[in-house]
Amino acid sequence: MPYKYDYYLVDGIYPEYVVFVKSFTCPHGSRRKKFKRVQERARKDVEHAFGALKKRWLILKKPTVHLGEEKLQEIMYTCLILHNMIIEDEGRAICAFDEEETIPETQPIKIGGEEYMNRRVEIRCTEAFHNLRNDLVEHIYGVQNINLNFYPSDDSEDEFSNNDFIVMFFEFLM
Repeated sequence: MPYKYDYYLVDGIYPEYVVFVKSFTCPHGSRRKKFKRVQERARKDVEHAFGALKKRWLILKKPTVHLGEEKLQEIMYTCLILHNMIIEDEGRAICAFDEEETIPETQPIKIGGEEYMNRRVEIRCTEAFHNLRNDLVEHIYGVQNINLNFYPSDDSEDEFSNNDFIVMFFEFLM
């Protein structure tokens, strides 16, 4: 089933909105247990990636709500680009940079009163939240090559350092 909104991996404190994917508190069955481990591992990896960026870039540690969404996005992209440049310069990049690739410009979304209220109702739909999570449970269960170990293996070829993961994760975003 196609979903209209992107979603974020979150922990249990967030509400059941269609834009949040929470793990199960007490999963029953192998499908839900596998989903819980995969979701929690992915969340942990992303948190570590942002933690590593915050260690390197002081501006990411400070509260910057007053700057506005556009300025925050520029700051985050700048830190990611600089981080990736440092990793590449050190010879630890895991994929090549393509100078010919263009990133499409995004336009700000302007929403009127009724459209805003409709979108708000859609996002707060708990049925859609549960449908999305159940679809993700089925998808994750069908993926065979997911490593469910929380700790890296002793095989150095399969291990990524925090910096390698950050490069991989943020090149995907960009």
